[in-house]
Amino acid sequence: MDIEAVLDRLMEAGVSVWLDAEGKLRIDKGAPEDLKELVREHKQELTDVRKAQSVMNRPGMRCIRLPLGHLAVAYPIGADLDEIRWAMKVLRMGPMPLVINDEGLRWMTWDEWKLRRRVWDGSKDEPEQVRQSEPQKPQKLQFGRKTA
Repeated sequence: MDIEAVLDRLMEAGVSVWLDAEGKLRIDKGAPEDLKELVREHKQELTDVRKAQSVMNRPGMRCIRLPLGHLAVAYPIGADLDEIRWAMKVLRMGPMPLVINDEGLRWMTWDEWKLRRRVWDGSKDEPEQVRQSEPQKPQKLQFGRKTA
């Protein structure tokens, strides 16, 4: 039996399965005996799924939409990538790209990125003008007249 079918049967019966503080798999006390036996048969798979869910529910882990409309898993700086890849494999999220997101868990627009780049490296799109103590007046444009 597939792990999804096991989880569906548990959900239909209203029976909860969770990991305790020591990492042991627990089941509701009032669960029918046939469901308890089903959980015993699939104990390792259920334990893996619950551990993978706890990895994906950590602070900073997000499923985000990329600018072109696809989804990706964003992880915080300093996260254990091997553990995240394992959790994605267990939860069948393997085809999704894994990206780092250190911008407050949101994507920046092009204009925000361009402004941020200028702040970081001090560059500007136009050549930097020499600052003077008094503001310069813009030159008057005269169209069709010749000046003497």
